[in-house]
Amino acid sequence: MEKKPLISQDMAERRIMDALRLSVGRGRRHTFAWLAEATGIPERTLRSYVDGTTPPLHAFLSLGAVLGPGFVSDILAEIGQSASDIEAQAPDHMKVLTAGCGFVAMLSDAMADGKVDHREAAQLRELAAEFGRMVESLARVGTDAVPFKRGQS
Repeated sequence: MEKKPLISQDMAERRIMDALRLSVGRGRRHTFAWLAEATGIPERTLRSYVDGTTPPLHAFLSLGAVLGPGFVSDILAEIGQSASDIEAQAPDHMKVLTAGCGFVAMLSDAMADGKVDHREAAQLRELAAEFGRMVESLARVGTDAVPFKRGQS
């Protein structure tokens, strides 16, 4: 008995074809001429992809680079995944939020008896330093800001 792949060739072709049809053609966001210019793939070849020919990997990646994560997500939806843009030096906002909440929770626990002892202070210092680095990287994304150093004003 021959084992079949999880996603059939027909399904993959259909997903790519449907995603292209949503993005390219008459009455759509992009024309074939524009997409051909942007990707370097001949217009005739692009039209064949809409008619069901499966693009080779380099062409698929070119299409994804130009049409963006929405196009790629339409295809990846078949496997329950999606695509997103990667921003240069993009901070992970959820990690910063989690670290901040962790710091507040730890500080609150330390203050439960009304004072912070030397062991609690050492733990808080370490967490505060890490949280500070995370917040600093969040503040610097997309700017040419330099890190703040003590003694500067």
